[in-house]
Amino acid sequence: MAISRDILKELALEAGVDQAGVTTAKPLTYMKERLEKRNKENRVTPFEESDASLRLDPGRQLKKARSIITVAVPYAPPDHPAPNGKSEPAGEVARCARGLDYHILVEELSRKVVEKLKQEINPTFAYRILCDRSPLLERELTRNSGLGLIGENCTLINPIYGSYTALGTILVDVDIEPDQPEDGFCQKCGKCREACPTGALAAPYIINPNLCLSYLTQAPGIFPRELRPLLGRQVYGCDICQESCPLNRDITSSPFPEMAFSYFPAEPLLMPLLRITQKEYKSTIGLTSAGWRGKTTLQRNAVIAMGNIKDPSSVRSLTALLENDPRPVIRAHAAWALGRIRTEKALFALEKSDQNEPEADVRAETKAALEGR
Repeated sequence: MAISRDILKELALEAGVDQAGVTTAKPLTYMKERLEKRNKENRVTPFEESDASLRLDPGRQLKKARSIITVAVPYAPPDHPAPNGKSEPAGEVARCARGLDYHILVEELSRKVVEKLKQEINPTFAYRILCDRSPLLERELTRNSGLGLIGENCTLINPIYGSYTALGTILVDVDIEPDQPEDGFCQKCGKCREACPTGALAAPYIINPNLCLSYLTQAPGIFPRELRPLLGRQVYGCDICQESCPLNRDITSSPFPEMAFSYFPAEPLLMPLLRITQKEYKSTIGLTSAGWRGKTTLQRNAVIAMGNIKDPSSVRSLTALLENDPRPVIRAHAAWALGRIRTEKALFALEKSDQNEPEADVRAETKAALEGR
């Protein structure tokens, strides 16, 4: 006899989760063709599991899995922060990375749900908690469990918290009465696709990660030169498509204060970010979901933001990076940023680097910057 889904939701609410649903652990075979199409069209990131069977079959993650409990945990308030009040160049950080790392909260709340379930039924049932790093198709499982619609920008849109939620799954080897899946989609207004600055949302429900700013801010190495101007002030992640969604208006703020606490400011000052020590990083940004990416990639993004802001006050810091930073990836982007600002001092720094830079890739960026490319 299956456990009532109403009982499960009551237990989840006692554990602090007001958005919990249930679906079966049957393989998502109907999604295989879509995954194959994504692979064929090169729309798969290195962060994703390449083995389709691991993505489609929950039984590969927990033997004899019978049900999947899904949770949607809101990670940040929907409103914009007040201006920082300082004249220094500042970047932007996506809402998912401002507060405590959502993986920690989702896993903690999921464990509480499991403990409540143990008290209600057999305390020895098998389970596995997965959040974000899971190879499974979390958004599809969450949709199947009735917690939201899929938007044209491929996000799950919860009726209470919009798309600003972190998703988690709890695989269990017991039967729980499943919820009815959401059959509908979004309003199909196309506003998210129109708002995307890079055209990453080329068609409804199709996203090209190679053009997605959120993915590109996390990808290491050289940022595609032609996309740098489109990055704007983004240091980590991108909320543009979500901010344009009508279903994200008038939504409820997160009830979790640790998600609203600013470990990584919404508008971080860029020059201090370039000087941050490893100790400072670990006690601030390192506590957020952006922390895994490390300083270098975030500082690279900050340098690009400086080039897009074009504030002459940045030239001194960018010149110091170009001349002294041991990381070629930082020097290369500093050269690009100086080329965007193009003051007399910026051009002088580039000319000096053109003569002294030992790395070929950095010299190429320097020449391109001097030529205005």
